[in-house]
Amino acid sequence: MSASKVEIFADHIYRHSTYIEKINLSFSQFFIRSDSGTLCIETGSRGDFPLLKANLLSAGIDVASVGGLIVPHFEDDEMGALPEFLALNKSLTTYAHPICAHALADIFSARTKLFKDETPITISGEVVIPIFAKHVHQWDALVIYVPRFKALFSSDIFMRFGSVDERLANPLEKMISSIEESGYLPSIEYLHAALMKIKKYDIEWIFPMHGPAILENAAAAIDGLIEYCVNKRVKETAEG
Repeated sequence: MSASKVEIFADHIYRHSTYIEKINLSFSQFFIRSDSGTLCIETGSRGDFPLLKANLLSAGIDVASVGGLIVPHFEDDEMGALPEFLALNKSLTTYAHPICAHALADIFSARTKLFKDETPITISGEVVIPIFAKHVHQWDALVIYVPRFKALFSSDIFMRFGSVDERLANPLEKMISSIEESGYLPSIEYLHAALMKIKKYDIEWIFPMHGPAILENAAAAIDGLIEYCVNKRVKETAEG
């Protein structure tokens, strides 16, 4: 059984999420509206596109209006529905890590632009800062910081099992258990490096692709995962 819905944050951030009970995991796509257009972060998979399109239209967003699309890394749930987006808007431009961008252009013939690490860029009227997160789940991974909302769209970092509805004052324990249960991280060292880059930014909200948003104490969640990484590395070193 699965359930999908659209939620709106700060009047301009739309989250479309689908919870799949069988695997106890949610998948989210994000749409940011500005006076100049609509920006999408993560497409979701091709099979889920008809429902995403219908749900967004009910919430007031026509997917055909998306002019810029960010792919955090080359994986089905992050970019699988790109052909459907392109079919609705031939002038759509995709943005990604250089390696991912070349793949998108080659496989989907998508108009692509390469991000530069931590270099601000305006897409569909919204200033965003891409932060490369090397080898955090995927080798071409990145996360997106949006200064206007002090919001981090964190892809697979800060993931949690469960639905997007769960509200915890301190989500750290659930995040750590999700990391250890899923085994999706290739290296704690790479996660630590990514978190240290992220920590520099003034973040109030964190929107993971999998699991609930962190709308309070975002800095504590970042610091807590950094401490986890440090302790994990010390333990691994001690155990040889």
